[in-house]
Amino acid sequence: MYAMDRIGRRSICPDCHGTMWEIDEDELVRYRCHLGHAYTAEPMALALDESVRLLASGLRALEERISLVQDLAEHADRRGLSAVAESWARKTREFERESETVRDAIRRIDTIVRAASEKEKPS
Repeated sequence: MYAMDRIGRRSICPDCHGTMWEIDEDELVRYRCHLGHAYTAEPMALALDESVRLLASGLRALEERISLVQDLAEHADRRGLSAVAESWARKTREFERESETVRDAIRRIDTIVRAASEKEKPS
């Protein structure tokens, strides 16, 4: 892996989610992971778009879960069940941290796609 670091920058493989290197060869940008998955910029962008779509779907599910546990916490609090309410509030904070992790992943993928698209544009 360290030998590959000398010829390219690290990224994430959309197929296996392992390490992938961005290899800039003048006018051609290629991506190759240690398992052998390889892309040029356009197919890489398409694969990453699919990853973003899947992550966005997962993020929506997390947001729905957050809404549900917030409602459960409020309901328990109104009924005077403070221990139960606090348990749901802890779950809410946990799910909010998870959703922020997914948002960060989406932002990183968007950055990679933009960079790949810019490199493919003719000068």
